This record gives sequence, structure tokens and C-alpha cells, in this order.
Amino acid sequence: MASSFFDEWCETKATKVDGLHSLHLLRERDDVRSSLEKQIDSTVASHYEDPRRLSERIARVGLPCAAELLREMFPRSKRARSGHLGEIFATEAAPAILKGFQIPIKRLRWLDGREAALRGEDLIGIEQTSRNVRFLKGESKSRSNLTPAVVAEAREMLAANDGRPSQHALGYIMHRLFELQQDELAIVFEEFMLLKPIPTRQVVHLLFTLSGNDASAALTADLKACSPEIEQHAVTLRIADHQKFIASVFDRMSRYAS
Repeated sequence: MASSFFDEWCETKATKVDGLHSLHLLRERDDVRSSLEKQIDSTVASHYEDPRRLSERIARVGLPCAAELLREMFPRSKRARSGHLGEIFATEAAPAILKGFQIPIKRLRWLDGREAALRGEDLIGIEQTSRNVRFLKGESKSRSNLTPAVVAEAREMLAANDGRPSQHALGYIMHRLFELQQDELAIVFEEFMLLKPIPTRQVVHLLFTLSGNDASAALTADLKACSPEIEQHAVTLRIADHQKFIASVFDRMSRYAS
């Protein structure tokens, strides 16, 4: 997997649904979570600030000031924390499960405020080969009790814009990549935003869930209802102590940043 903590933390089981789409079950390995806390926390923190930039800031202004700034980026409400962690884990799991795709930016680094919600798709990925470009359009949902209605909300977002990434999402990533001086990749997004249509055969959908209950039945039913026109993947990570786990991650990061 692209993210080593997922490799060590979870077992992955993939099954085909009606021979067309794929359901990926992430199951926590027994008694390993506590040994991976630092890896999980550092990965989550990296979605709010580039580790290199944070290190440089610590050198300039000292650890207490740099830590305070980082701490101000973390959400406080349970709802925002749950949503952020779902999006973070989706972003980390996507290239680990769907080999060849990369997620070009970590969106939470550009968040307007700690409780703010970002517009548009939860994640956009890209796969480039010598012959083809494919886009990954993803939605994440995090709930203590994830219901079919919540899965339906995510499916509605994935189906929007005829299943393709929105112009807003493509443009947002394009601008961020130019800012990061990743011009070559930015130009690919620019071309598909302004010059080339994206055929559905070049689109893959990902629906990621982080939940306290078993969401596999709801996701299987959702995949069965999907047409074969767009390749579909559903990924579910069940954390039985969902709310406690989320609180512990942000509480630890706040302490580390103190």
C-alpha cells in the first residue's frame, strides 16, 4: 500500500459485485492500533500542514509558536472531525487500493477555517500512462452508524455532472498545482478542464466509508444498482469505537502540538 500504516493496520479483502464493480473491506488487525498511533497521527497532521514547511517554521519561530498554529487548524466539533478524518483516510486509501492513481493535493491544507467544509468532490485522483489518462472521483462518509441513506447521499454526489469530475474540482486542483510549481501535472488538469472532454470510460468512482457499524451490505446494494458505464469501487473501514477513536486522534495531536 502507498501508506504504510494501512499496510500494518488493516487487512484488505476485495470482492466483485455482479462481476462488474469491487467492494474492498478494510479490517483492523488485532492488537496493532496502539503501536501505530504515531504513524496515524503524523499522517493526519500532514493533511493540515506540509511536514517540511512545519519543520522550517519550528526552526524559525520555535516549537510552541509553530505548534499553536498547527493546533488552530484542527477542527473542534465532532461532526467536522469525523468528516475530516473520513476524507483523510479516503485520500490515503485510494492510491493504496487503486494502484496507479495518485491524489495530487491534500485539500485540508487550504481550508478556510477549522470548521469549514470544502466545496466539491472529496477527492480527485489521476492515473497517467503512455496511452491514457483516467480520473478518480471520490466521496467519503464517516458515521458512527452509517445507513443506506448516507450511502445514497454519496452516490448522488458521484453521479452529479454525468459522473465526471466537476469543472470546479478540476480548476481548484489545477490552481493549487500551479502554486506548488507542479506545472506539468497542472497542465493535464488544465487541458481536460478547457480543451478535452472526459469520456466516462476515463472515469473511476470511489465511495469510501469510515463507520462504527458494518457498512458492507449497504455498499453492496449500492454497487449492484450502478450501471457498468463507470468503473465503481467501494471501500469501507469499520472502527467499532468510531467516535472514541476520532476523539483520541485529535486529542493526541493537540497534545503533541502543545
